[in-house]
Amino acid sequence: MPLYTFELRDGSCGIADTIGVGLADRDEALCYAHQVIRELMGCREQQTRTWRLDVYEDHDRRVFEIPFSRLDETLDHLSPHWRSNIEELCNRSRVLHETYNAARITMRESRALVARSRGKPYLATEAGRSIIREGDESDGRDVHRGRVAVKI
Repeated sequence: MPLYTFELRDGSCGIADTIGVGLADRDEALCYAHQVIRELMGCREQQTRTWRLDVYEDHDRRVFEIPFSRLDETLDHLSPHWRSNIEELCNRSRVLHETYNAARITMRESRALVARSRGKPYLATEAGRSIIREGDESDGRDVHRGRVAVKI
């Protein structure tokens, strides 16, 4: 039975599930992911519309990228053209926020590395995570971007 893990991409650091769920096949994993999305959206469609849930099989191969906007029932009244435009806008907004966050993390790390090399005090951690990345990529994904491991 394959093990499926999930990664919530919300425009910030994201949240990665490192434990996973054993499901019979990809169809069952997709149904499970849709249930998780609907539960996370629950009456917060506008706030979560830009989010995306990625589904990984056996921790390494991404099999689905499910934008929340695709399952957003509050957009059902729109014509297919306008719905498609909204979905694309939501995707672009999430990517912009992810890029901004990655740049912010890189700047903070750069400042810490320069200060450390000069023997000056520097910010070592933020929210319990090391500012200077050590290159830990234990699950094959970009874990040094500040992701938090949780069971979904």
